[in-house]
Amino acid sequence: MDTFMSQYRLPAVAAADRLGLFPALAGAPTDAGGLAASRGLDRVGTSVLLEFLAALGYLAVHGGRYHLTPAARTFLLPDGSRYWGPMLTLGWDERCTAVRELVTTGTPHGYRGRGIWETHERSPRHGEQFARAMHAHSAGPATVLASQLDLTGCTALLEVGGGVGTFAMALARRNPHLKAIVLDLPVVEREANRLLERANLAERVRLRTGDIFADPWPGDQDRVLFADVLSDWDDEHCRGLLERARAALSVDGRLLVHQVMPDDAARLSPTVSGYSLALAVMTGGRLRTFRELVALLEASGFADCTVTPVYGHYALITARPA
Repeated sequence: MDTFMSQYRLPAVAAADRLGLFPALAGAPTDAGGLAASRGLDRVGTSVLLEFLAALGYLAVHGGRYHLTPAARTFLLPDGSRYWGPMLTLGWDERCTAVRELVTTGTPHGYRGRGIWETHERSPRHGEQFARAMHAHSAGPATVLASQLDLTGCTALLEVGGGVGTFAMALARRNPHLKAIVLDLPVVEREANRLLERANLAERVRLRTGDIFADPWPGDQDRVLFADVLSDWDDEHCRGLLERARAALSVDGRLLVHQVMPDDAARLSPTVSGYSLALAVMTGGRLRTFRELVALLEASGFADCTVTPVYGHYALITARPA
């Protein structure tokens, strides 16, 4: 993850330079909302960019306001004798454009400006490549979650937006009594079936393809799991998914939300803040803190939200229908 998220370091600095954010903050340190409003930028895009720049050491936060660090004052102010702007221009590429578009318009870039989910539906090659990548990304966290999560008495689990079923497979391996259904787009079907057959889990983990926002979900589930899913969507889409999850749960069922949940310390990590920027650029989503996720859950009809650290910056929220 450290290596993968390093691809956003140059684009973040280059986009901020081209948008004039460093001189603006040198003249008047402010918070993300104030900077966005003063320069006509998208608030969420500006926020995730500034968090990443702070994690990289170009900005510091005092009293909620962003200030330039000595490195930024030395190399990122156009009037300075050691200004690095020309080097940033030399390194400008499509990802730099994507970050700039996110901050200026709030629009995710996806694949060369085309929506990521629509592209997967139209292009099996892209969809299968993405499914394999998400399986690689999730294999470690899924194994750790399965080793720690108590599913005693749980026989029916629904994993929403589960790709090839990485988490469902890990949970089924540890819990022989468990049967799981994975919801995702048809493009993941071939890769999912291959992995399920190889794992000898095809009888207990089934893939149901379709649109998670429009197609019906199976009901009477003991658990509904969102693993790295809510971070792909804005608040409105998340509320829609959570309301559908509440309807799919049994009376005594529980919702599980597993993902990276940054706290103030994690926001200083270039990996975590870079991950949030990457999500915003690719899907229009972002990482949310535990408090932000609880607010979404409560607005969608859930209560008794508890959080448990799991692995690295990953944590698990458990909640019940109110």
